[in-house]
Amino acid sequence: MLEIVSHQYLKKFIKYHQIDWNHIYSFGRIISKCLRTNETFLINSEVFSSNIWISPILISLFLSEENSTFVLPKEKIEVIKRNHLEDLKTLGFEFILENDQIIFSNKRVFLITLENLLNDLNISRFINHRIVFSGIENIKDDLKNHFRISLLKKHWFIDVDKKLLSNQKIIRKYNSLKKQFFLKKVLDNDYIFLDSKEVNILSNFFNESASFSDQFQRVSDALSEGWACWVKLDNINFEWKLFLEPLDELSQIKKLLSNNQFLFLSALRKDNFFEEYLKKQSIKISKVINFKSNFNEKRILLYAPPQQMLPNNPLFTEAISDKCKKLVIFSKGFTLVLSDDINLKIHLATALASKYGKRVILETIPSENNQILCASYSWWIKNSNLVKSPEQIIIPLLPIPDMNLPINEININNYKRLAKDWFREFLLPEAIEKLERSVSPLRRNSGKLIILDGRANKRRWGRSIMKSIEPSKQINFMLPFD
Repeated sequence: MLEIVSHQYLKKFIKYHQIDWNHIYSFGRIISKCLRTNETFLINSEVFSSNIWISPILISLFLSEENSTFVLPKEKIEVIKRNHLEDLKTLGFEFILENDQIIFSNKRVFLITLENLLNDLNISRFINHRIVFSGIENIKDDLKNHFRISLLKKHWFIDVDKKLLSNQKIIRKYNSLKKQFFLKKVLDNDYIFLDSKEVNILSNFFNESASFSDQFQRVSDALSEGWACWVKLDNINFEWKLFLEPLDELSQIKKLLSNNQFLFLSALRKDNFFEEYLKKQSIKISKVINFKSNFNEKRILLYAPPQQMLPNNPLFTEAISDKCKKLVIFSKGFTLVLSDDINLKIHLATALASKYGKRVILETIPSENNQILCASYSWWIKNSNLVKSPEQIIIPLLPIPDMNLPINEININNYKRLAKDWFREFLLPEAIEKLERSVSPLRRNSGKLIILDGRANKRRWGRSIMKSIEPSKQINFMLPFD
């Protein structure tokens, strides 16, 4: 059996390469079992933020008799090529590396990024194919970034010969739409949402003009599939831009997911979000397995003042600023303040800098142990592996997605139209997933998580968010006067 053989190879590999992870052998056997069967597995572990898990997977892929594809970020592929392949050759594996393909005499292992996989014109060749998909915790954002379409002015006027009748028609249409959109402008709002009649007019136009350019063809296809679309006005230059995104990004790769066997790897402690994400497309996961990481997991100290103000209170911002200043007084280590509200983030950074000076930094990697970093959740998630674990994380606002973003507003309206609970089915799961990723470093040092958003205690969904933070220990006071 593949599990037995891969265990033997892994044991031999670890004899000469120290891997500090107690679950390495169990992980290797699970990988081999997944490759041997036709099942789809989801494995969750924070160990996937490191590189120590790569060798067990490669050993199992090398021993499997079938072609396979390993989806990784570009930097991980470079790590494999630079650090792992020569070491695995010492185990007796014979292969050559060519164009990110590990070629054996009887099969191939493809190393590929998600972007290149989605750009592969021959993606339909993947039928009953085994695909190991790492970094699945980023799948929603990765798909959004890949499929999002921006139609700018340059796409209308590229290589235009004004003498050609067809090109004159395109220029007239651009100017006609510009006039139409600016007439719809609402004060202090640069976004224009299109009704069904306007979408149909656009769809007919781009369908007729699809041969004009590849970008026009993409827009035509997106409109025919019912993607969300909106217009952003440029008031300074008196121009406009059209944006399109699929309402459900995963639907764009449903055929790929349905026709192949997957091993999904998520760097979250428990990725409940991805399971629900797949269920919406009627794609089932055979088994979900959670592995502890390679560090001793400690409980997060959770503090949420019971009398904290709600964000809609006019005094909220100043009260939060005052609370943050006091909380930093009693902290000797690195403090992180997280907010996706740009105005609040800058206000807090300014208020803290007025008291603590150069200790306060804004979305910059800390260089000293006692600095105060103010950042958005997305920035922190992207860069947290470059920074040591904070002593405390202060959260003025829970990471509920911005309802004013066009794609979120369109999604919410779609949920309402289908009589679904748009908050608990759409916004809340994303908030929990983002919070989980942001606070995970605190489990390394039993750091403090301080939630100053009054909704954490005063709303049922807020209390459910706090319960999702595991393992944790709630503390009743942080300051002497609490």
